[in-house]
Amino acid sequence: MFEKLKTIFKKEKTFECIVFDGKKISYPSLTQKQIDEINTLPKYKDWKVTLK
Repeated sequence: MFEKLKTIFKKEKTFECIVFDGKKISYPSLTQKQIDEINTLPKYKDWKVTLK
């Protein structure tokens, strides 16, 4: 039961980033998992992620 509650309230650490997709720049807060996906998945091949 306690482990289930911990997973509900667990918040992943986010990083403020600059994301350039080839056309526009955005400034989201992304988790490390999201950053890794952008850097490795083929559908994001032209995207660049820079940590602020």
